[in-house]
Formats: sequence, structure tokens, C-alpha cells
Amino acid sequence: MKKLIFCIALIAATLSVAAQDGITLHFMRLNPYSTYTSPSAHLQYKGWVGVPVISNINESFTNTSFHYDHLFGTNSDGVITTIKLNDFVDHLSKKNNVFNDNLSLNIIDFGFYAKPVRISVSWRLRVDEYMSFNKDLFALPVHGNMAYVGENNPATPELKLSLTSYQEIGVGIQAEIKDRFYIGVKPKFLLGVANVHTKQARATLYTDPEDYSMKLNYNLDAYSSCVVPYEITLDSNGTPGFNFYTNDMLKNLPNLGKNLGAAIDLGFTCRINDRFGVSASVLDLGFIRWTTYNQHITSSIAGTDTSTYYNDGSFMFNGLSADDVDLLIDDPQAFADELLDYFPLNVEKQKAYTTMLSSRFIVEGYCNLGKHHRLTALFQGRLINKEFLPSFTVAWNGTFLNIFDLCVSYTIAKKSYTNLGVGIGFNLGVFHIYAATDNLIAICTHKSPQRSLVNATNANIQAGIVFDWGKLYEKKLDKDINKKHKNDSVEP
Repeated sequence: MKKLIFCIALIAATLSVAAQDGITLHFMRLNPYSTYTSPSAHLQYKGWVGVPVISNINESFTNTSFHYDHLFGTNSDGVITTIKLNDFVDHLSKKNNVFNDNLSLNIIDFGFYAKPVRISVSWRLRVDEYMSFNKDLFALPVHGNMAYVGENNPATPELKLSLTSYQEIGVGIQAEIKDRFYIGVKPKFLLGVANVHTKQARATLYTDPEDYSMKLNYNLDAYSSCVVPYEITLDSNGTPGFNFYTNDMLKNLPNLGKNLGAAIDLGFTCRINDRFGVSASVLDLGFIRWTTYNQHITSSIAGTDTSTYYNDGSFMFNGLSADDVDLLIDDPQAFADELLDYFPLNVEKQKAYTTMLSSRFIVEGYCNLGKHHRLTALFQGRLINKEFLPSFTVAWNGTFLNIFDLCVSYTIAKKSYTNLGVGIGFNLGVFHIYAATDNLIAICTHKSPQRSLVNATNANIQAGIVFDWGKLYEKKLDKDINKKHKNDSVEP
């Protein structure tokens, strides 16, 4: 069991404490990066170019479980006085407690209008991290096995982990293919940097109601890959270790081009008239094939028919024998090593394997209130490791003097109902600076911003500097329609 815990901790250590990409920027029509979530949206400029590295920095997370107020008790001065494990467990969902983090950093990007199409090019570094677990993962060690007595009441702790880091090079094209109907497509070439994911990490513990003996089964099946050489080792006692070999990084540079993948963003927009419109998008529909320094990590119960704590393929414990007690007193390490033999950890080199990206789906409808104001209702969902994370957003966007872009949004997500978003952009000549967040409350609590952030279910920040020029307005549909109807009514 110690090896299993180590392996889980090893994978979990790759997750930073910081979910879904921010959505507030999506509604800011003066910002060229709004097309990242709506490939078919009207591009506002004849051309734009981002400042390398700082043109579009996007960090966001979703956290439905690890909330500060559920974990810690504090005094009147805000100093932590207790750790509230029971309260933490009681607030967990039975299944699908989610922690998800996304980082997107633009390295190079630009776009231009080449009539009749609009073209954009981007090179981004992206990191997508995800963890999901059920309530039993923490309830079992906190409440003990006596909360799971009986054959029909087993403890079933389960953990799902996924980390994907990659480079993305994309070319976007947006065009009007029919009156009022616009499409956008962005094929993307992917270069994988690192990946860790669990195919299975699940245990089942039965406690007999008669003699309280315990029967345990578990399975761990995980994969990892990285462009930097690394090794998961086992010493003579079976204790695992982890090593990165970073002495000669220049030799590893060619590995950046070996984990190849492809993805695509698709979108369409239908302008019903100058006031109303609908659109839909599918983002990050793709995969990466991992080929560099792959490892396959597995573990399950093992033993023989003559083993003390092994029966019918399961780890069985119904108390210590006299010999076990003597060994535990005389040589605790030998006793621990004997138990660890039941939980072997196997690490093998793995051939190439494929992972899918975390895809996003967006559907929205909007209503223009005059030329400079828009109301939008949007539904989005993200598919991560076969789990679907939905959310719903309503937003108002206003543009003033074609230099000031303001957006206010409200989002409802899983276990999160206080997501008030704000986005601000200033376009002074060709100089455009902006910032947006989906949860202003999470980052602007003056009393304790760190505590507020850890309490938040969703939070993000997206900001940058870009240069854009040549204002382009959407054509007037109502006048075109009236003119067409007038021409159709004239008799020959």
C-alpha cells in the first residue's frame, strides 16, 4: 500500500495549485483574442500582432473540493487553529470532485484581413491539468473502515489524474460562405512536451460484519512521457525513486519534435439580422501521440496461496499472529518489507501511446442593443477524461468611442454560483491593453485574497498587450434586405 500511495503522490505532485479557460474575454468584441473561443466571430481589425510572450496570458482553475473554509478553522484574527477533516469530507461529492487547471501562453501570434477571408496565426504553450476523485478517497482514512461494514457496503476510493503540456501552432481562417452565415476553422499542429495520466487507480475494501476482517483489492494503471530523460527506479527493497536527467539539455532539444499531434477548432455564426444571432464552436478536438521516454506503471495485489495475508487474489487481514507480533517488535523494517511484497510496483518502458485533448463545446445566442452594446447567453461544456464539466454564462459587452471595451459576465458552474466576471480593454491608436477575469470576487477580496482564492470554485485571469489597426465594421443586414425586397417588388 505504501508503494501505491507513493505512486499516487508522485503523479499528483505534477499538478500545480492553480480549469477551464476564461470565458469573459470571449464577449469583448474589440479584442482579437475573442476569436480563440469563437473561430467564426467577426475579426474587428485589418491586422494585429501580439507582443511575444505577454500578448495573451491565460491562467484559470476549477476547484470543487479543496476549499479553505472546509479544511481549516480560524480564530477572530484569521489564524488557523484547527484542521477540519470531518467537515472537509462531509462537503465532498460522492463522485467527481474536480480540480482542473489551464495555462495558455502566446509565444507568437498575428492576424490580417485578406479579402474575402480573415487569417490568424498563433504559436502557444499550453498546460492542461486535471484531477478527479470520489469521496471515499478521503472518507476512508478519515472515518476508518468501520463506516464500510458489510459485503454490500465496500469502500471504493478512486482517483483520476491527467497532465498534458504541449506546444500548439495554429492557422485560423474565417469567411462568409453564404449571406448571414460565417464559418471559422483553425487546424493546429501539436508538439507534446510531457504527459501523465491514469487509466485506472481504484481500490475496493470490504469489512466483514462478523469478525471485522478486511479484504482489499486495488489496481493501478498509469502512463507517463516527457521530452527530458527521466527514470522511475526500484531499489533492492522495492522502494521507488524518481530521477530527471537534465545535465545536457541541448541533446534533448530534438525531442521537442517527436511527440506529434493534431487538433482543430471549428465554429459557425448565423446573423439572423442586425439585432440577433447565434453561434456554436468546438475547440481542441484532437490528440497527441507520445513517443519519448514512455513509462507504464502498474500495481495490483500479489502473493501466493501460502502467504499470511493473501487469499483468493486479495489482501486479507484478520489480525496479527504471535509470529507477526514478535517480528514487528524485533525488526519493524522486516515486517514492513513483508507487507510491501503484497503490493508490487511494476515500471516498464512503454511503446508509443495516444491521448486525447480536453475538448470544449460552446453554444450561444446574442442580442445587439444598438451599435455598441450586446447581451449574450452562452452554454459551454468541457470533456475531460470522459467527464463533462458544464457551465452557463450571461454577459453584457459595451464599446465606447471604439477605444474602450467593457464586459460584465455572470457564470453558473458546478458548485459555484458567485462568478461575477469583468473584462476591460483600452485601444489607444494601435496599442491595445486588456485584462479579464471570470470571478472578480475570488481575486479582489481585500481582507484575505489568498483565502478567498482557495475558497473559489472557479477563478482565472487573462491579460496582455497587442497591436491592432484598421477598424472593420460588420455590414448592415437590414438595409441590404430592404433593398433586395424593394428590387424584387419592382415590375419589369
